Amino acid sequence: LASKARTEKEEKLSQAYAISAGVSLEGQQLFQTIHKTIKDCKWQEKNIVVMEEVVITPPYQVENCKGKEGSALSHVRKIVEKHFRDVESQKILQRSQAQQPQKEAALSS
Repeated sequence: LASKARTEKEEKLSQAYAISAGVSLEGQQLFQTIHKTIKDCKWQEKNIVVMEEVVITPPYQVENCKGKEGSALSHVRKIVEKHFRDVESQKILQRSQAQQPQKEAALSS
């Protein structure tokens, strides 16, 4: 229980730091996604630092992942790519669900 409480406290502090530093919502969401897979990530001003090897700078896209070429950089890039694919899929799903009631209303008129 103590370990879980400590982990949750660290996550909340990290989130509070990001908000106070003016990090975009996209950056905060990406940080959370990375943190689920790789616990060794932290904020350094507005940059995300992963395993002390990879730095992701705003606007937090794949091309903003910098570090020594190798498995760590490759792994982080894959996580970032998947994160943005998932975000885009979610947006498409939400749009189609929002349009569904409109179609049904038009059909019943």
